[in-house]
Amino acid sequence: MQKKSITITPNELKNGKLPSGYDEVIFKLSDGNWTKNITLPLQPDNNNRVIIRSSAKFTAVLDVTPVDVPLNTLDITTGYEYKFVYSQALEMWVISGDSMSYFTPNNNGPVIPEKPAFFVFYTIADADWVPEIFLPAKADNGSYIIVRSRAAYSSKVSTKNMLFASTTQIKKNDEYTFKFLSNFGGWVIDSAPVRTLRADSIDFQIPSLTSQHTQVEFSNGNWIEAIKLPAVAGDRDKVSLTSSANYTTTIDSSNVNMPGMMKLHTGERYDFFYIAENKQWQLMKYPDSIYYAKDIQNGNIMPLIRPRTIIKVGDSNWQPVLKLPLGQQYGSRVIFQSSATYPFQVLYDDKNYSVTQGEIVAFKVDEDTFWQKETITLNLLIVYSDKAADKLGEHVIRNRLIEAFNLTNEALENSGANFRFRLVGLKQIIAKKNWKTLSNVISELRDDPTVQGWRRDLKACGVYYEGTEDGCGMAYVKADSHSMIASGSINYGTTVMRHELGHNMGLKHAGESKSYNQGYGKINTIMGGNVIPYYSTPQRYTPDYGIRMGIRDGSGSPRNYRHKLKGGDSENGI
Repeated sequence: MQKKSITITPNELKNGKLPSGYDEVIFKLSDGNWTKNITLPLQPDNNNRVIIRSSAKFTAVLDVTPVDVPLNTLDITTGYEYKFVYSQALEMWVISGDSMSYFTPNNNGPVIPEKPAFFVFYTIADADWVPEIFLPAKADNGSYIIVRSRAAYSSKVSTKNMLFASTTQIKKNDEYTFKFLSNFGGWVIDSAPVRTLRADSIDFQIPSLTSQHTQVEFSNGNWIEAIKLPAVAGDRDKVSLTSSANYTTTIDSSNVNMPGMMKLHTGERYDFFYIAENKQWQLMKYPDSIYYAKDIQNGNIMPLIRPRTIIKVGDSNWQPVLKLPLGQQYGSRVIFQSSATYPFQVLYDDKNYSVTQGEIVAFKVDEDTFWQKETITLNLLIVYSDKAADKLGEHVIRNRLIEAFNLTNEALENSGANFRFRLVGLKQIIAKKNWKTLSNVISELRDDPTVQGWRRDLKACGVYYEGTEDGCGMAYVKADSHSMIASGSINYGTTVMRHELGHNMGLKHAGESKSYNQGYGKINTIMGGNVIPYYSTPQRYTPDYGIRMGIRDGSGSPRNYRHKLKGGDSENGI
């Protein structure tokens, strides 16, 4: 019986969902005939085949969760061909193709050669074993090496060509995935076997780690009152603490970088990276405490149980005075978010601060356990043109700008900046006939009587404009009070605002100077590609591999973004 085979393209399929019911599906991508997301057939039979080929300049993304690789997605780039055969026994697709190489110690030795295939599978077994495996010094960006063990004896991967000297002990049935990052010239661990420990097997301090990722689990029958992370570990080793217990565990913070109070409750998770150069664990993921002002008895905020506490205040959720608790853990933070018409007082130690409508104000416990106000508030006026409103609709343009505003404040919080914006006005203006580019707009808005009148009345520090003019974004760099103006176009995304306001704060694009106040292009921070929601800073780390988001004492290493603004040079946007 002749096998059923089909050759199909994204335009013919109308999407990237490959059809079931064929012995073979050949899927071809090209320029003008491309789709971003691809999924394999959902109802395959044994030995069904899929071949994916691309000559497109754009990268597609294949969902490989049902494939025998320890990845969630796979980039489909130009010039590569991937083959998949479905195995009924394994209940998954098996990957193959010209971009694959299969190595073993007996056939290839312990050293994987430079410039290997895009995918290398290196397998060790009892009669085919080496004590140490060496990764190549050079490879294509994004290449993977997957190390699998069937051996009774443990092995390890040399850290020589790894970006970080993480723990790589390889036990039987372990699988490690390494990814090459050409920007940094080294391999990172993309996935590692998770070593699971019962909490009651630990005597307070977690013992030495045997994998890059260790998870400690707590439950009602498996619980301890307090826990401390290992004294030392491999660079960027990861520890996760999870709980289903009804009891609370205190996480010791003595070797954690400014975490605040850490209590582990049921359903919660804490993630840490070990940063070898700091000789400390970095808190990466944690739960928040969220309270509503009306529920705080007598305005006395309870002792803190998590690193960050968020208190929401509104007209139907208001108290005149809220008091921060005394004697709290160093690094603990409380953030007040107010939409209330009336102001309220925050009392802390012997001080007080009046929070007004629209403010986001953060407080932090210092080393002497005193509260310090962490942020200042900058008022922002947002305006949009009548043409933008006509094109999108009044409701859509306003919601779009509010989303962009919230993304900007989110980025400031993520990055540890010392200020937050408050939206004091969202108004429509009539676009002038001579406004052809965003450069025309920001030049004239500095002296526009209507906009400057609104700005004066609302006590706004700056103005952000969005319209239909040519350009993605435009702003004055290191703006003074006259030039605190930024702009964007409705033809681009809502992340433009955070980038352009960064220019107002004095931040430049990646690589534009040797000073600290610029983006970090290697990881695409806001001023260096605007992909991740962080301004560059060496005090933050990427959640995937623990890469610093800035260079210490060098370019891409901004200090706190201050509110004192000078200058007035114009700058193109993203």
